[in-house]
Amino acid sequence: MFQRSRKVVCPECSGSNFWNGNPKPTDVLQCRYCQTAIATYEEYVRVAAKQEAERLLAEFVETDVSRDLAHLKAVLAQPGERASA
Repeated sequence: MFQRSRKVVCPECSGSNFWNGNPKPTDVLQCRYCQTAIATYEEYVRVAAKQEAERLLAEFVETDVSRDLAHLKAVLAQPGERASA
């Protein structure tokens, strides 16, 4: 899995909490400040994976098309050897 922080902010008190060791999917993270149940490890992993996928997709969606086209035109305009397919 990708290397991300295991830090989880409590929705009730905004305290920082962390998963320790190798939790089971059904383990519930309890806030160390207000004792609120935050999430199961399975939910945490699902949300973290979804956020990472959204972040990666945003990198490709939010590209500068005009810059990419200008670069492509410049490359195609250069005389020189091109690899044949």
